[in-house]
Amino acid sequence: MPSFNDQLRAELQSREASGLRRAIKTIPPDVIDLASNDYLGLARHPAVIAAGCDALQAYGAGARASRLIGSTLLHERLENEIARFKNCAAALVLPSGYQVNLAVIAALANAETVVFCDKRNHASLIDGCRFARAGGAAVRFYHSPAKLRAMLEKSSSASRRLIVTDAVFSMDGDLADLPQLAEMARTFDAVLILDDAHGTGVLGAHGHGTLEHFGLAPSDHFINIGTLSKAIGAQGGFVAGSREVIDWIITAARPFVYSTGLNPAACGAALAAFQVLQCEPQRLSCLREVTQRLAAGLRDLGFDARLQPSPIIPIMVGDAKQAVALSEKLLARGVWCPAIRPPTVPPGTSRLRVTAAATLSDTDIERVFKAFANCR
Repeated sequence: MPSFNDQLRAELQSREASGLRRAIKTIPPDVIDLASNDYLGLARHPAVIAAGCDALQAYGAGARASRLIGSTLLHERLENEIARFKNCAAALVLPSGYQVNLAVIAALANAETVVFCDKRNHASLIDGCRFARAGGAAVRFYHSPAKLRAMLEKSSSASRRLIVTDAVFSMDGDLADLPQLAEMARTFDAVLILDDAHGTGVLGAHGHGTLEHFGLAPSDHFINIGTLSKAIGAQGGFVAGSREVIDWIITAARPFVYSTGLNPAACGAALAAFQVLQCEPQRLSCLREVTQRLAAGLRDLGFDARLQPSPIIPIMVGDAKQAVALSEKLLARGVWCPAIRPPTVPPGTSRLRVTAAATLSDTDIERVFKAFANCR
């Protein structure tokens, strides 16, 4: 019988042959990065960096304990700012967006709950639903609003129903139909858990997210989830909602209760980033202009580049090996744009995922077009 390591080696070779083996790639500092989620360039903003350094000096490198054992004024200030930004009663921060999704869904579900999860949701949402299932909740997967409505109609006996969805689907850049989902949540007295990781900071007139984009007001039917590590340019995740929801998560969410809190430097940096968002609205308009230029230019070069409401531009390739080969050719020409392959996307839909950034200059964009033209 092959040894344990021999078994793993064989499985890795099989994935290599299919173009599905993953590896950590160190990107040279001089390449143009089309993979970053730092949409507004806030991760390198001087005010954001300075605030992170100040927090580091004042509070130390780590949070030192779980939030229930000892929290800081900085955590409280950040949570108040997030609640204000999302127009909610309260908010809570955790060390990562993935952790937030595990914590919130499982804490709000019980044995009498039915959880409805979009099939295209991020892995963290799907894992959060699996976590809830382990606690006794029933989990149903849907792929269209019509199917969701039919399942909601059949679940009238459930004491609690949760609809779980990404606001922006991260591999396609398109948006969930929030007006329709909000109407169903009201009609069937369900709670809509909305992961606005890729909408916070970039969608809506003021960057408040996907609800603002659709002109929807927060209500008791909405729970907002998001991350501080994308457009906000820092680290960590958050949930925002009613005071009762936040208090329950603090009480019952094991990933929160038993984890060390978000580090102070990330709190300070995120606080400053929210201030920059308000003081420099031109970053948002610049991001939208760059997104449109990239999508139009790549289409003109013959690539299947799809303009979406978000800064995510998928370039459809199809075959996983071809997507990897295209990505490597671009890197050799100074542009980093990773291939997205199964199981992250369905078989036959491998793609390159371009993420626009407000910090891309005219020269950068021309370099991108030249690199793609040479790989056409």
